[in-house]
Amino acid sequence: EGRGLEEGDRLPIGDAPAERRELVGTRIDDDDVPDYADEDTVRIVLGLTSYRLTDEAKATLCESEWTVSAEADRVGYRLEGPDLEFEEREQPFGAGTDPSNVVDLGYPIGSIQVPQQPIVLMQDAVTGGGYATVGTVISADRGLLAQRQTHKSVHFESVDVDEAIDARTDQDARLEAIRADIEGEN
Repeated sequence: EGRGLEEGDRLPIGDAPAERRELVGTRIDDDDVPDYADEDTVRIVLGLTSYRLTDEAKATLCESEWTVSAEADRVGYRLEGPDLEFEEREQPFGAGTDPSNVVDLGYPIGSIQVPQQPIVLMQDAVTGGGYATVGTVISADRGLLAQRQTHKSVHFESVDVDEAIDARTDQDARLEAIRADIEGEN
């Protein structure tokens, strides 16, 4: 029957297109393989509805150790850690009584919603809903978070939009260099 994947296993994915067959079996340099070390920090941009958190809660989000719960998949990574407090306010009509509720909000991939404990929305997440979304994992670090295993820790670091764009530009340049190397353009 079936078994778990083991190191060295190869998975057939079909025939390569004729123009790419010479690349079959190509490997990239070990230096170009990402290191998803457990101690790496995941960068986030605070925003969207981060104003709903108290200043202490924003600091807690970025200074605490979070643990990936067993409820982590391509839809979302639920994180366990300290409670985050919301600013006191009268809820708008239609938002319900829970302070984490909003009337409706679009969710970018990587957004951090906080119905109670943070949930980072991953690749297959819904695109909108009614929870406060206090920040977003930057695109360059989503793969780092996606590789974090259940019960492993996560630390967030707040960066600004310019730093997030710089990180994405650096990542795009590294990927382009790998592509060019594989295709013999270097």
